[in-house]
Amino acid sequence: MEALRFTLPEVLSLIGVVQCVYILVHMCFRSGNLRGIVLALLYFFVLGVAFFLDLARSQLFDLTPYYNVYSWSAWALGPPLSVLLIIQMARITSLPSILYWLLLLIVPFAFIVARGLVGYMNQICIEDWLCSDFFILLNITGAVAGSASFLVIWSQRTIFTDILSQKAGQERYWLILSLIILNIAMLSLSIFRPEAFHFILIRTVIGLAFVYLVSTSLLRIYPNALLVSYRAPITEDSLSEDKDIAEKIQELLKLDKIYHEATYSRSDLARELGVSEGTVSRVINLYFNKSFPKLLNEYRVEDSKQLLLETDAAVSVISQEVGFNSLPSFNRVFKELVGQSPSSYRKNIIK
Repeated sequence: MEALRFTLPEVLSLIGVVQCVYILVHMCFRSGNLRGIVLALLYFFVLGVAFFLDLARSQLFDLTPYYNVYSWSAWALGPPLSVLLIIQMARITSLPSILYWLLLLIVPFAFIVARGLVGYMNQICIEDWLCSDFFILLNITGAVAGSASFLVIWSQRTIFTDILSQKAGQERYWLILSLIILNIAMLSLSIFRPEAFHFILIRTVIGLAFVYLVSTSLLRIYPNALLVSYRAPITEDSLSEDKDIAEKIQELLKLDKIYHEATYSRSDLARELGVSEGTVSRVINLYFNKSFPKLLNEYRVEDSKQLLLETDAAVSVISQEVGFNSLPSFNRVFKELVGQSPSSYRKNIIK
């Protein structure tokens, strides 16, 4: 049983690996075109590798003297990849140009600088350059390089001026801001490096914080926007097929009331229609001009308005009946669509 024991950083790293794998698989199945999400896939692949190297450190460290270099490289790629991801999230309709991808070269450049400095400053490290001074310099040059990569964001700040007026702009704006803050925290950690155990622990927690942001925000706004941007050319046949699918969706909503099931998802609808999730998203955007969650919520709110007027059932009961998984969620969505809370709506209509 001794072999099955994990330290706290290893447990958190394992969670990070699992979450990154989930995100990679999830985005592959949700996107209509892999070209549009290649940058996000690369980001979470590298982040997953970084988590894995921290997880397997105690088992694999002795196999190669360069283990710390590999681990540093994976984490050091985070800031330049974050810059590329931020630029794409701001534009959402296109990948960054090849010129921006040259930012990734800043990581090997930081390595070369650290290697040169340690040989110049410490004669002992000339022969055995994998010394403690080298890794101290490596963290410093990596942090400087990562900070320099974010100067690109500053130079291209005009692309963020209109982001709040775009589709899902507010969510993307706060996600970008959160990503910048987390990267600043990670870079600061590299410079003011604490004791090794706490360094790995804090670094893993910061990495998990971004994974959490992804699971709550990015998966909701990023692939869907790309589905619209990279969909296949529209032909008469495809329009006819899409119209048939739209009619089936409307029938399922009005007659079968699929939205009454709180856990009903896009994948459930795609499976019922016999099409891909990408097709479902495209048709809903094209014919209903709204997202899948908003479409279901509008039907749920309409049913709830009728139940509020015709029955004396508690608001909490009605929220469950129409398909909301929680009362706060019901109150929030109802107020967004109607302009007042369910209780106020019932009270005002009765008056």
